Order: sequence, then structure tokens, then C-alpha cells
Amino acid sequence: MKALKTVAVALGVTLAALIIIPLVVLAGLFVWLKLTEESDEETLELDQEAAPSVT
Repeated sequence: MKALKTVAVALGVTLAALIIIPLVVLAGLFVWLKLTEESDEETLELDQEAAPSVT
């Protein structure tokens, strides 16, 4: 009975890890995307101000 409980706990921990780890990775990618998106917009704004207008 103890072995069955141990296997059940191990299976539960494994399933939790299979769900939690990808969610943490996706959350990290989302935060990284948001941080780099803001810096990209600032760079584009600076480039547009510095570029001479062609008219």
C-alpha cells in the first residue's frame, strides 16, 4: 500500500511539473517580449526623429 501511495505521489508531481514548467517558460518569454518591445519602440522613435524627412 505504501508503494502504491509513493507511485501516486510521484505521478502527481510529474504531471504538475509537466504543466508548471512550460507555463513558467511562457510567462518568462512574455515578460521578455514586453521588455524588449518597449525598448524597440523607443529606438524607433529616436530613429524617426533623427532621420531627415524626404519630401
